[in-house]
Amino acid sequence: MGYRGQRPTKCVSERCPDRRASTHVCPVVMRALDHVHPERLAELLVSAAGALVEERVSRLAPVGLPVRRGRLSLRRLRFLLGPGACAEVDLVAGFSTAAWIGRPGTDAPDLGRLVWRTTAPLDARGRVVLDRRARAYLAVADAAAFDAVVLAPSGGGLLLVPVEGFERRVEALA
Repeated sequence: MGYRGQRPTKCVSERCPDRRASTHVCPVVMRALDHVHPERLAELLVSAAGALVEERVSRLAPVGLPVRRGRLSLRRLRFLLGPGACAEVDLVAGFSTAAWIGRPGTDAPDLGRLVWRTTAPLDARGRVVLDRRARAYLAVADAAAFDAVVLAPSGGGLLLVPVEGFERRVEALA
């Protein structure tokens, strides 16, 4: 179709619908496929499809909330901490795994053998500040600026898993 849905009167493209022969298919490739056995062709197609699926999966990357100079804004995720407002939350950082934020008195999940326990202020807008040592325990390349994925464990609270080495960190938590 041409401009505004009209058929072109003068074809300037090789792929014009008025042309009889399609020139966009390479005849050499078509002749090469004539000599391939159907079983081999099926195997080639399945392996190509598998490679495409693996490539798509490997391109997926977790997207996290930004943590800048220790400041993290939970915003709408604050309700996962539980009902009611609290001015201070418990913070448990596991070495090279994740950090857990929860209400005081709530048990933190197992984050490994080496952990740092502290409290952190939580303001009315849902912003929490991770202290320097808690950020150091997370073992990220830049403790001043990194991204963390927020997960909600079944026991309550929030898990902050840094995007760097996400798969390894989640495996260590499981």
